[in-house]
Amino acid sequence: MTARTGFVGRLGLAIAGPRRALAIAGAREHAGRSGSDLLAAIAILLVATELRWIVQALWLGAVVDATLGVRALVHVLTGTLSIDLGLLVVAAAVIAFAGGLWRQLGRAFDLACVAVLPLVFVDLAAGVVFSALRIAPPAALRVVVIGAAYAWTAALVALAIGAARGKPVTGAGTTRTGWLVVALALAGVAVQVSWVAQNVDVVRPLEPGARAPAIALARIGAGGKLGERVSIAPGKITVLDFWATWCGPCLRSLPELDRFARSNPDVDVLTINLDDPAEARRIFDREHYALNLLADDGQASERYGVEAIPHTVLVDPHGDLVTDRGFDLAQIAKLRREQ
Repeated sequence: MTARTGFVGRLGLAIAGPRRALAIAGAREHAGRSGSDLLAAIAILLVATELRWIVQALWLGAVVDATLGVRALVHVLTGTLSIDLGLLVVAAAVIAFAGGLWRQLGRAFDLACVAVLPLVFVDLAAGVVFSALRIAPPAALRVVVIGAAYAWTAALVALAIGAARGKPVTGAGTTRTGWLVVALALAGVAVQVSWVAQNVDVVRPLEPGARAPAIALARIGAGGKLGERVSIAPGKITVLDFWATWCGPCLRSLPELDRFARSNPDVDVLTINLDDPAEARRIFDREHYALNLLADDGQASERYGVEAIPHTVLVDPHGDLVTDRGFDLAQIAKLRREQ
């Protein structure tokens, strides 16, 4: 019976019949199968919830620079997988230690792969629902969802330890639940494809000569209070600098950027903070920077493809992108001559 249980069926068992799923994973004739199932489930999660950013990374690598594309893709993968894979290692170690499987680490990992599947399922469900609604979940709701996923995984780890100690873990469970996972994944893919179709300008990599995405970002005032919104002024050379208060290279580059702004008042220099408006304001007040300090709204950094900081963009007076890899005085002089 277990030999004929397919991939979708085993996904269903991990949700609705975990005892039976663990029995399949722990059987010697199925060694390594649960690991393959976990990798496939993670691939489904990525396509259903991160397709827009995967497309963006592949597009970036194809038309701009292969290295940048790979970096962007790695960023997507690590952001999605780091917690799940980290917990997999912890779960396998706990099962091996508590279940006496130090000499059968492969079996411990097989059982752990079933135990961490709840994290993948919860990530999938939450990602699809919030993407479809186009809202960011409140922090309190995120805590509840993550806590429920961890509790679910902990319960499966306890069952896996029992299985490792030789306790019977056979049980009933429907395999049909797996088709609900497939349906949810297909819905997620549809949502992602729809979003990409409606936001091609966001996904399309920025290239020199392309129109710079419009911004309307709040100025950071005293105490980090957000004020009037600032946009790229038409007819002016503009420098956008994306930075964060924790970024050492960013902090080291600010004095030079400040000197440039003071020496070139005809150039708009807009520094865009990504993390902490209050701390950013304190830094600027302490150093007496003569720079426009704005707060990222989450969309500007996405539209400008900010993957690493500091990220500096040069925009010409016509609103076209000159470069998103820094700038030099020669470029500024050339733009002035062309005005």
